Amino acid sequence: RLNGGNGGYSQGAVAVISPKPVVTKPSPAPKPTPVQKPKPTPVKASSSKISVTQKATTTWNAKGKTYHRYSATVTNNSGKTLKELKLYIDNLYGPVWGLTKSGNAYTFPSWLTSLPAGKSMEFVYIHANTPAAVSVSSYTLA
Repeated sequence: RLNGGNGGYSQGAVAVISPKPVVTKPSPAPKPTPVQKPKPTPVKASSSKISVTQKATTTWNAKGKTYHRYSATVTNNSGKTLKELKLYIDNLYGPVWGLTKSGNAYTFPSWLTSLPAGKSMEFVYIHANTPAAVSVSSYTLA
């Protein structure tokens, strides 16, 4: 058995005896694929009074996968205070910061109970895909 240094796993070796020497050419190393930063993708919310936009802020490679950190901004475009916001996030494959998980939806974080008129809040998430689909499910204006 030969130890090829492959994570401590032993690899069995098989010898083939041939009357002529066998010459093998090493295969060329694959060309690395450049990592393309995703373009900011505005996400349409269910109401023009509340808007959600997203953009990739960081991209990196780890263990053969490309990961993105997305920043999403929820803006209260109404003339009233936004309360009881409920967001749905589909096609999310990573952690979320800045929101509270509530069943199948996300709500304001524990430190925020409302969003005044004209103000915005941000949440972030990381995943190895294009931006998740964020939609406004429900809210109240007071």
